[in-house]
Amino acid sequence: MKISNALLSCLAITFTPLTLAHDFWLEPTQFQYDDASPIAVQFKVGHKDDINHWNLTWDKIVALRSYSSTGVVDMAAGVIPKSNLLPGMAKSTSLSAGSYVVGFESYHSVSVLKADQFNDYAKKEGLKEIVEYRANKGLEGYSGEELYSRKAKAIVQVGETLTDNVTKPIGHTLEIVPLSHPLKLGDDSSLTVQVLFKGEPLKDALIDSVPLKNATHEAQSFLTDDNGKATFTFKETGAVKLNVVWGVPLKSNIKADFETYFSSLTFAVASTKE
Repeated sequence: MKISNALLSCLAITFTPLTLAHDFWLEPTQFQYDDASPIAVQFKVGHKDDINHWNLTWDKIVALRSYSSTGVVDMAAGVIPKSNLLPGMAKSTSLSAGSYVVGFESYHSVSVLKADQFNDYAKKEGLKEIVEYRANKGLEGYSGEELYSRKAKAIVQVGETLTDNVTKPIGHTLEIVPLSHPLKLGDDSSLTVQVLFKGEPLKDALIDSVPLKNATHEAQSFLTDDNGKATFTFKETGAVKLNVVWGVPLKSNIKADFETYFSSLTFAVASTKE
């Protein structure tokens, strides 16, 4: 609707439909370290059995930082872009005991999907504002054009000292914030998280949970409540990925009709079973 044919031709070289591979997350080689150590993080994209290394390049990185109870450290010096020989990853300096959040933000990309594909994608991902806007404006028969960006966090534990910085937001436009430490679940094995959009609780966002690294957690999906909260139950030990997507209509934008944000949080949980 708004993108010129010339621009579409340029984008076609690198464009991958979001319906094929849109989940994005940070996957540390380890989520827990016994002693002070550098950490390495890979960038993953995909769904279920169709998972690949993301095409990590410098021009896609807005920010990559580690957050601890003592401050924030830029990780740009540890970025290794994807190549024919390496999958693309980032390494930190040696980290002392404590809990760390690795946070990543990407630049915008443009996606264009045909009407039926876009309608299906928006409904499956729970993009309530976009679905309602297209219905109210009679746009369901038109292609969907969106700007999208990716936000991702991973919680990594070094040593036994658990620090509460992991329960605080780091300022991503769309962000999943655990309200307690994932390695310190209560007797009911529950973990409540809050989804924030531009710093405010986000209601009716669809947030899902899937196991990572051969963990055996059950997949779970919930809509956030009036306070942007959802509660998951993890009765097993192992790595988890939470994922949420949100989009809003754009006004007077020459590139797209909507802006969509993809956000994920990865971490390991500790089982309460003896």
